[in-house]
Amino acid sequence: MAADTAFTISNTLEELTRAASAISDFCNQHEELLPLEHRITLVLEELLTNTISYGYDADDTAPHLIEIRLSPADGWLHVVCEDDGAPFDLTQKSEADMAGDVEDRPVGGLGIHLILTIMDSVTYQRIGDRNRVDMRMSLTD
Repeated sequence: MAADTAFTISNTLEELTRAASAISDFCNQHEELLPLEHRITLVLEELLTNTISYGYDADDTAPHLIEIRLSPADGWLHVVCEDDGAPFDLTQKSEADMAGDVEDRPVGGLGIHLILTIMDSVTYQRIGDRNRVDMRMSLTD
């Protein structure tokens, strides 16, 4: 399979469009990823939105960089996101409440639920002052 890709965005929601474009370019370079492009984009948009919205203090106006790496190999897509936001282990969040009517459900948690459901594996590490989310998706399912 062809090469990895890496890109960096700043911690603003406006950067989500640039991230989606980078994911689309990557999937177009790897024909086997095209059927998965929507799921890959959804997972990264949810993860990046949570990181940007909740990982940084609202009073902190300094730019922060979020690094994303995508690597297809041996039947898997490996995705790594690293940021210097507040520590947050998404793998330790409780399951989203999916019972009842949508209007009656508590707000939040659905994005994390989607990430954990779509990806085959998700791990979190805090390394120094950085969060690292390491995800894998099977390319053979």
